[in-house]
Amino acid sequence: MKTRLIAFALLCSLGAGAQTKLADGSWQDLGLELGLRAEAIRETGVLRLCVAKEGQCIENLTLGFMVRVYDKAGKEIWNSLWTGRTLDLKFKSPLPEAQKVLVEATSASVVNKLSGTRIATGKPLKLEFTVE
Repeated sequence: MKTRLIAFALLCSLGAGAQTKLADGSWQDLGLELGLRAEAIRETGVLRLCVAKEGQCIENLTLGFMVRVYDKAGKEIWNSLWTGRTLDLKFKSPLPEAQKVLVEATSASVVNKLSGTRIATGKPLKLEFTVE
């Protein structure tokens, strides 16, 4: 239990140290990005995302986002708006024809789930990848 508490404190401090407090009292971190933790859209319909900094996922940050899935011909075969309540997505069914995925934040900020603090990112975060 003590080890988990220390790990949690270190994770929180990692995220806090990367942010800048602006003159108006708001927070900003221009180095945040959307990260891909796992993808099995074709096989099981699972997509796991995170908000990351320098390739390291920060578990207590979240955001609202839109997911678009395209087939080999570039035709959109699925899209959905997600609130960011969770970044682990489970589609209703697998999408075996999926070729490309585009995930784009609905605003230029993320939210710290622990404190409720909004952190500006400068522009909406975006992730685009090809399904392997």
